[in-house]
Amino acid sequence: MPYSNEEALLDISIRNQLLHRNEAALSLVQAHWGKLLQGLAYRITGSLADAEECVNDALMDLWQHPPTDPDLPVLAYISTLVRRRALDKLRYRRAQRRAQDALVCPLDELDECLSDPEGQGEADASAIRDALQAFLDDLDEGNRKIFLLRYYAVMSNRDVALRCGIGERAVEMRLNRMRKRLRSVLHEHGIYL
Repeated sequence: MPYSNEEALLDISIRNQLLHRNEAALSLVQAHWGKLLQGLAYRITGSLADAEECVNDALMDLWQHPPTDPDLPVLAYISTLVRRRALDKLRYRRAQRRAQDALVCPLDELDECLSDPEGQGEADASAIRDALQAFLDDLDEGNRKIFLLRYYAVMSNRDVALRCGIGERAVEMRLNRMRKRLRSVLHEHGIYL
């Protein structure tokens, strides 16, 4: 979904402030997107305290490593940082066995198709990104929405079903087919994980 003019101006303002090391950029990010980012982290971690910590850590990451790609919106960049922090927090909790989460991390469903691109090297991460983009471009609007709500926004199948106005079982079936198709697209691009 393209930015509106107001959102584009906000993005440019935040990006410029970050590049000029103006701390007001972090306040703008928090004011405009704080609730969205905290909601994303909360859906992954299941804890308000952990979600807040993930957002704060992501803001620190944003400050230390501002986005350099002018085509990448700041919201997409900070959302990725928050999601990574939240997933790290979830993995840490699981490894420490301090919490018995009922949440099955949606990204675990993609383990058959994807692995962590950070360990794959720069060329492989780029190839995976290109293959994933080709996969998403090939999906119809309804399936793309389902896929992104489940794996990008980290919503439960039930929440995705409610948001899309279809049954939970239909969501599960579509996601299963899309995971198989993703695996096929990755193989077509020469990616075997």
